[in-house]
Amino acid sequence: MIAPELKAALDHMLGDPEHWVHVGTVTPTGEPHVTPVMLAYDDDHLYLSLTGRTKKANLEKNPKVCLSIAEDGEIAHVIVWGEVELREDAWAQERWEYAMRLILGDEGLSSQHRALSREGTSLGVVTPTRWRVFGLDGGPAHGPGYLG
Repeated sequence: MIAPELKAALDHMLGDPEHWVHVGTVTPTGEPHVTPVMLAYDDDHLYLSLTGRTKKANLEKNPKVCLSIAEDGEIAHVIVWGEVELREDAWAQERWEYAMRLILGDEGLSSQHRALSREGTSLGVVTPTRWRVFGLDGGPAHGPGYLG
């Protein structure tokens, strides 16, 4: 289950359905790799639509991620640390379609629809381990395990 404080911050930050989120992964050589992705969520999970060999190869070796969500021109931001499970099964397909419908609408889903596969698009199911909210509703808030 997503913590209510984190969900409220995501509701605020992701009010624009075309808002991108940056995800940081770690390469096999230990270098950071940051790229924009689409993120959706429900009460239980964060979902990433993941394509591209580099991100997925990084996550297969090391499932740890850092998500960064910021408002344009503002200092307000949300950072989420966690682990990702890559999935392409029937449950993942249903959740990916749910996510794309939230982000792109029915017409956008129709134009982007595809079967999930390890070689193509995967659903990344993020389990948050800690999070930080800054600049929303009066200042910083921290989730469990926040290290500063």
